[in-house]
Amino acid sequence: MRAVRIHRTGGPEVLELEEIDEPIPGRRELLVRVRATSVNHRDIWIRRGHPHPAYRVAMPAILGIDLSGDVVALGATVEDFSEGDRVTVCPYLPCERCTFCRRARPQYCPNFDVYHGTYADLAILPARAALKVAPHVSDEALASFSNSYITAWQMLVGKARVGPADTVFVWAGTSGLGYAAIEIARAAGARVLASAGTQEKIAVLERRGVGLVVNHHEPGLVETVTEGTGGLGPTVVFEHVGRATWERSLTMAASGGTVVTAGATSGDEVSMDVTALFVKQLRILGSRLGTMDDALGALGHLEAGHFDPIVGAVVGLRDVERAHRMLEEGSVVGKIVVKPT
Repeated sequence: MRAVRIHRTGGPEVLELEEIDEPIPGRRELLVRVRATSVNHRDIWIRRGHPHPAYRVAMPAILGIDLSGDVVALGATVEDFSEGDRVTVCPYLPCERCTFCRRARPQYCPNFDVYHGTYADLAILPARAALKVAPHVSDEALASFSNSYITAWQMLVGKARVGPADTVFVWAGTSGLGYAAIEIARAAGARVLASAGTQEKIAVLERRGVGLVVNHHEPGLVETVTEGTGGLGPTVVFEHVGRATWERSLTMAASGGTVVTAGATSGDEVSMDVTALFVKQLRILGSRLGTMDDALGALGHLEAGHFDPIVGAVVGLRDVERAHRMLEEGSVVGKIVVKPT
């Protein structure tokens, strides 16, 4: 079969399309034919060699988190799936052995792993991480789902407890994670404001019903958002950019508000005014991916037609290197989907 693998860390050129042997599922695994996947910043961080242990993988590695696929073979002890089932993945893999897992708090597992392996014709999927999906969901939407929507669901529903009384500000609203946050916040009844980096991206969000969209490269963003919220600021700031936005996130947040974060695409190290933090009585919530409970909640909305991810490009396996370059450049509005066929 064909697979895009990395044998070392580095630039997009380390992504190599190769012919390798078809994998054989273990006792508790599924063999899935990949219909579609997508490119995420996590793939880029792994490829570059991010120093945090959460981004280390054994080489050679097949990247790719998201999945739209069909089961073609079952491990010996798999009982809840059948050949032909349409499936996707909940990428967060808790250890199931630590104190947190044993106390039904898997989101805090210190020994978690993250699924990868879908830049290929076929993928091995742990049965415990698989979810059945209705056939009417498009491959493009499903390939844009797992990493973005499950993560955003945990951030907004699991952590921030967003509801109709909230005003949510979302950075980089046309990104996969950003637009997932917009759709989840609106599904919860919240008012949503967002940022984007170009007039084209701003126009996309406006056409999709976001009432106030600001350019995050221009000055005066905090003042515009504050004015647009009646002088109060957003009650929830959806933060996934890091260094370039962090101080503005804390400044714009309403008194007693929440900043929830699960990403640092512009850099990991930030500075902050601690006095302002406690004077405003802000909550800062760290988050990562999401549990199977989050996945099932978000998937129900996807199947019901409540979510419509922005897909900006569809490429083949031979173009994964180019797709990485496009994501790094920010030249695509929305998700970059990869289809093996």
